[in-house]
Amino acid sequence: MKKKHRFSVLICIICLFTSSCANQKQTTITTNKTKDISTTMGKYILSAPVIVKDFVKKNGEVTRQKEIYIQRSSQDYYIKFCESKVSREDLENHLSTMEEIKVATLEVEFIDGSWDICDGNLEQQSRIGEYVIIHRIINDSRR
Repeated sequence: MKKKHRFSVLICIICLFTSSCANQKQTTITTNKTKDISTTMGKYILSAPVIVKDFVKKNGEVTRQKEIYIQRSSQDYYIKFCESKVSREDLENHLSTMEEIKVATLEVEFIDGSWDICDGNLEQQSRIGEYVIIHRIINDSRR
């Protein structure tokens, strides 16, 4: 009798599982994410949100200084303007023409190094890691 009972319970579980799976609706999520396009030697054309963050010192103190980042799914990349061919002002002017979500199409290069050293002063303390430099702003007629 115990084997019959176990078998019946197993059949009920299978029926419930099958029924619940069959009644699930399929949903499709569409995003505006576009595939990065590789241009020349380490440069990419990508469309990504551009965000502004407060600069936070090592001791956790938030400063009045604002920094600009490209937001990617894996992380946010600091934009190092002193190495970029596009100025901060040019990017800000471009973004000011957009609505709430600031998505820019840019030709960029990802670099691993010092974020804060712009004048060759290697004695200066700096944050280190991956950052991005901008080679050009791509005017996207769809936006």
